[in-house]
Amino acid sequence: YIDEGYEIVHISIGGALSTSHQQSKLAAQELGNIYPVDSCCLSTGSGMLVLEAVEMLEKGMGAAEIAEAVKKLVPKVHGSFIVDKLDYLRAGGRCSTVAVLGANLLGIKPCIEINNADGSMTVGKKYRGKFSKVLNQYITEKLADPTISKKRAVIIHAGLSDDILEAVSQQLHSRNYF
Repeated sequence: YIDEGYEIVHISIGGALSTSHQQSKLAAQELGNIYPVDSCCLSTGSGMLVLEAVEMLEKGMGAAEIAEAVKKLVPKVHGSFIVDKLDYLRAGGRCSTVAVLGANLLGIKPCIEINNADGSMTVGKKYRGKFSKVLNQYITEKLADPTISKKRAVIIHAGLSDDILEAVSQQLHSRNYF
């Protein structure tokens, strides 16, 4: 694409989570006309920034200008999720069997936060209770945060029941933000 005269805005997954951003910076140094942006997010947050970049392109902005504008949006993109059961975290070596047993026994549902300053992941608030109730509380709290953009919301899930997915969708739509 560079040889054909194109300019590239490369919006990568968070640099703390992947080497993608570092590789795009190397390509930019070698080839030119590549403008790397560290999303400091996972794939969904990166995708939100891509949608913003497309809107900027449609308005006639150039690649360098788009990259700079998107970098300013990075702090406004929030990525977090609630973990219903910690079994996969244990399988991945992120928590012990004892922690899983305790969390499951006490009904603890941790919120995993993606730090939009550096893209690292940390455990945020630990919710307790039934998953559907926890999701309701989580959404209410996140939407009350004035630093989070209310332009778009994306529901990402791994195996939510249709009932819970519909309840989450209705709660988001009822806010009339998106």
